[in-house]
Amino acid sequence: MKKWITILSGLLLAQLVLAVAVNLMGENYDAFEPQEPLLAFDVKAVEGLRIEDGQNSLLLKQQDGQWWLPESGNFPADQDAVERLLDELAVLEKGWPVATTAGAAKRFKVDQNVFERKLTLLGKDEAETVLYVGTSPGFRKVHVRPAEEEAVYAVAFNTWEANAKADDWINKDILKLDGDQVTRVEMPGFVLERDGEALKVADLDAQEETKREEARALVDKLADLRIQSLLDSEAESEYQQAEPELEIKLARKSGDPLIYRFFKPEEEDYYLLKRSDWEPYFKVAAFTLEPIKKIGRENLVQAKTKETPKETAEGNVSAEAELDTAEVKE
Repeated sequence: MKKWITILSGLLLAQLVLAVAVNLMGENYDAFEPQEPLLAFDVKAVEGLRIEDGQNSLLLKQQDGQWWLPESGNFPADQDAVERLLDELAVLEKGWPVATTAGAAKRFKVDQNVFERKLTLLGKDEAETVLYVGTSPGFRKVHVRPAEEEAVYAVAFNTWEANAKADDWINKDILKLDGDQVTRVEMPGFVLERDGEALKVADLDAQEETKREEARALVDKLADLRIQSLLDSEAESEYQQAEPELEIKLARKSGDPLIYRFFKPEEEDYYLLKRSDWEPYFKVAAFTLEPIKKIGRENLVQAKTKETPKETAEGNVSAEAELDTAEVKE
């Protein structure tokens, strides 16, 4: 009997020690719901989003149904990218807490002063919603903490999806045009003009004709031109009086003519583009512009192909061709 009393007393003591230890650790999972949304917000009510990474800070603002970058000259943002981020944040669920102690926030880099990302959702009339994004425990997993909680969670998210640099959020297709609306292209050495549905090289000799596929390909390259990033406004003055390496003039069925002026910074793998309808200077990948630069008149013109006599449905030459042959024999 004494043996059993000793064993039971030992077990009771162990339970007491465990209870005290848990208490001291401060873990509290009371009223926790594993399917509870991480952030309680309405995507449609979000009018602004600030992203910080400790060094950079970026503001995205919605106006008239469009997203803009007010700190970058109110440049248009990539609408799909912003909406995709908000939708992803809206469906995140808490899961079981990784930790709930105050010290854990710094360890997982979700502290108010130590974080990988700080996302602040801005509404018109409601309070701000803040989420700290920290370390990654594995592939496509990050530790996060809503600002109003001490609990740290691990959720499915990529930190790079919330970069804090403007170049990651600008609309890189902002210069794209409808190629069918282009009526004229002026480049060094030649001019393309629209003739009905096709674009033809102007001032052709009697024995020349336009390579229509090549002409169309050139227009498509210009119409689909994509930017990489914006040039810092402080560096723009260097190019405002400089001679461009390439200048292209383009007219459309409607709207003002456009002038493309390309500059090549030394030892860089990009070109700078100043288009007449935009204030900023854009960075354009060298591999995008080089094929356009190489195109000359000789690439768009070929000797006229000789017309051959047309055949009838029975496979005989046309009457006109036969007559010409008879006249030659006479």
